[in-house]
Amino acid sequence: MNSRANAPVVAIVGAGFSGTMVAVHLLREARRPLRVLLIERAETAAVGIAYREQSDRHLLNVRAEGMSAFPDQPGHFLKWLAALRGDEALVNPAAFLPRRLYGQYLCSLLADAAANSHPGVRLEMVQDEAVGIGVDHGAASLRLASGACLAADRLVLALGNPGPADPQVEDRRFYASPHYQGNAWAAQGLMSLRHDDDVMLIGSGLTTLDWIASLAERGHRGRIHVISRRGLLPQAHRPAASHTLSFDLDAVPATARGLTRRIRAEIAAVTASGGDWRSVMDALRPHGQRLWQRLPRAEQLRFLRHLRTCWDIHRHRAAPRNLDTVQRLIDSGQLEVLAARPIRYVEADGAVVVHLRPRGAGDSVSRRVQRVVNCTGPDGNYRRYNHPLMQSLREQGLAVVDDNGLGIETDRDGRLQQADGRTSACLYTLGPPRKGSLWETTAVPEIRGQAQALARQLLASVPMPATALIGRNDRSATDAQPSR
Repeated sequence: MNSRANAPVVAIVGAGFSGTMVAVHLLREARRPLRVLLIERAETAAVGIAYREQSDRHLLNVRAEGMSAFPDQPGHFLKWLAALRGDEALVNPAAFLPRRLYGQYLCSLLADAAANSHPGVRLEMVQDEAVGIGVDHGAASLRLASGACLAADRLVLALGNPGPADPQVEDRRFYASPHYQGNAWAAQGLMSLRHDDDVMLIGSGLTTLDWIASLAERGHRGRIHVISRRGLLPQAHRPAASHTLSFDLDAVPATARGLTRRIRAEIAAVTASGGDWRSVMDALRPHGQRLWQRLPRAEQLRFLRHLRTCWDIHRHRAAPRNLDTVQRLIDSGQLEVLAARPIRYVEADGAVVVHLRPRGAGDSVSRRVQRVVNCTGPDGNYRRYNHPLMQSLREQGLAVVDDNGLGIETDRDGRLQQADGRTSACLYTLGPPRKGSLWETTAVPEIRGQAQALARQLLASVPMPATALIGRNDRSATDAQPSR
């Protein structure tokens, strides 16, 4: 395919929130012929792992009023909800809604953008998996698992988060056992558990809360053991008044300790006057990337070693309903939360005995369960990310893992930095892969802004045929639906 002979091509690998919103903005804003290829290995685009069809007990961890997909239209999600329910009075802006509902919202945005794009602007869905990349003369070629190859003038790697890493133990052979589930959202997962099975959930973050909510919904009767290195659960969302920081961000010491002391002092002052620490955390939110980038690498590493967990549980808070379920199960004795790490697994008689090293203790303890589930969330080390696509990028020097191993190096526009020090002319990324340079880049408020900015950058840089501006078409929604 010679993309430049016809309409130029922008290919997007990954159709979760990041990739979907880049596609939506391209389709909405393109005024000249353009082919948008959205490549997704799953059957359904737009929803990703986070927003697929799932239990209504899996809730967004942001109130509905903060979930607009468009940075310049803060009420867009609420308006969509009102139209869906037929009555604006039925929409509660402060509600924590089911994640699958947000997936329906994203699907509708993509379908609407495709149906109302300008003549010559087309969305093409490709259900396949990207496994290799090549670059030649400023354009990209993409090799798919099916054996097909695609060419693109610009390629966006909307990869989302990598999967979890198996915990380090003495003997890793257990990770091939049917008693172990290495990814909490694997297809067989929850439904293959018997109601009386005892289960161990490794990790104590938002994924674990979703699992606990689902187990409770199913009436699970077995014991639930939650283990993590510090045994800390996410804090709950609570109403908090808006707050203006009392200090100059540029005057804060560029050290992890100095930053922590200043934030704690601010929280102490706010709570002393009857306020809530959440006000301070919310006030810091727009400045997270700036604060991270001010820290030298040694201080970033110090933050990751000593403060990351504390930051995460206060920054990435949970819906109160899910934490209420956790507390109820703890009070009943069905659930325990331990600060510990696994050191050895011993399988016997249809179960596994997990030997644990409690935090700060010399002697090990053990728990006997029928299933161990890895709920640790994304692997935070891109040096271990060995998907064939990432291997292809690294082997050719088309991508470089950042110094902290959190993602891949990019310029300010999301273009990949190459091993030779140059910036790629055609490869871009957004969202979690930029965590090393931005830190705050995994949630909707950050990614939606990146998606809009990246789409505009692509439209400004992609080679365009010499045609006049064209007007809006009047194709029916049926004709313009995404096709595979």
